[in-house]
Amino acid sequence: MELLLTLASAALALFNGTCWRNLQRLPRLEPGRWDTSCEAPFISVLVPARNEAERIAPCLHSLCRQEYPSYEVVVLDDESTDATLDILEHLRTQYPERLRVLRGAPLPEGWIGKAWACWQLAQAARGEWFLFADADTVFHPLALPSLIRECLQHRWRFVSVLPAEVMHSFAERLIIPQLYIIYFAYIPDSWRRFLPSFHAASGQALLMEARLYWEIGGHEAVRAKLAEDIALGQRVARAIGEAPIADGNGLVHCRMYESSAEAIAGFSKNMYPAMGYRPWILWGFLLHLLVFFVLPPVAAVVGVLYGNALWSLLGLLSYGMSVLLRWQVSQTFKLPKAQIWFQPLAALLLCAIALNSYRWSITGRLQWKGRLYRPHTP
Repeated sequence: MELLLTLASAALALFNGTCWRNLQRLPRLEPGRWDTSCEAPFISVLVPARNEAERIAPCLHSLCRQEYPSYEVVVLDDESTDATLDILEHLRTQYPERLRVLRGAPLPEGWIGKAWACWQLAQAARGEWFLFADADTVFHPLALPSLIRECLQHRWRFVSVLPAEVMHSFAERLIIPQLYIIYFAYIPDSWRRFLPSFHAASGQALLMEARLYWEIGGHEAVRAKLAEDIALGQRVARAIGEAPIADGNGLVHCRMYESSAEAIAGFSKNMYPAMGYRPWILWGFLLHLLVFFVLPPVAAVVGVLYGNALWSLLGLLSYGMSVLLRWQVSQTFKLPKAQIWFQPLAALLLCAIALNSYRWSITGRLQWKGRLYRPHTP
């Protein structure tokens, strides 16, 4: 046990160093106006919407009021069964020069719903750049000029924007910081150029050059992927050697889920598919969560109860470093800090979600917004 705790402490120290360096290098996007002396590339803002009656209006109001001279907003109603289409038609009358509304075609065999909606949007887009935006996002009025300016300055052909996450439920506050840890703490960013499978992307706000989109096959190339944004980012990384991620806290915010139950269901939908349906990745994921984040506080308590000072010391040291890791991402992304002390509980909840995602995947219960997806057997 002492050896295991020592290894956990050493690994967590390494994770903290990697996380700190990655976060220091993370591009941070700030609102800024477009220089009117420069030609503005035409941007197509593409929004898939399925049963988004409660969220779509704030999103589209924010997008149609951008302080940028050259863009369109195209939204696709993906066979919604609520009032989404009625709201879209009303919004179109408010922004007739800016907003186009499309009605989605039925979902073909072999496609995941969101990938199909995004593919249809791209087919209808006229822009030199595509900004894919989720219907639960709200954008700062200077988001478009800021995003395109950063891409041109850094010569990016793609950027995935991490929004400010609006979290009200306890489950969200536990899970979301842990996902940031997984991305930023384990792999130095400089290594990702040689490890494209370790790239990721957030489909909440994803800007890419239209030409690059077609070069990599667009959403048709990831049509069967439930975590289509991650798969798209990895294709970009393989094609051009990078898939940049930027902190967009000041430009866009997102309310992903309305409750703990919805958050758990949403992450269950994506987690095992994001692992490529590979059981060995799942078991390794579970093991690392238990060893690094759950075992140390348990060992510390057991050490106190049974008078083993070394267990207590090593357990507290590892627990403290896991809390520090969580504090780093919470500080950077302006996430609630009260939950940093619940890191073991967060890890256990993530384990439960991963197992639930596995169960849904192999029993055919993977579903989202009224659509059921086929079981996946390893």
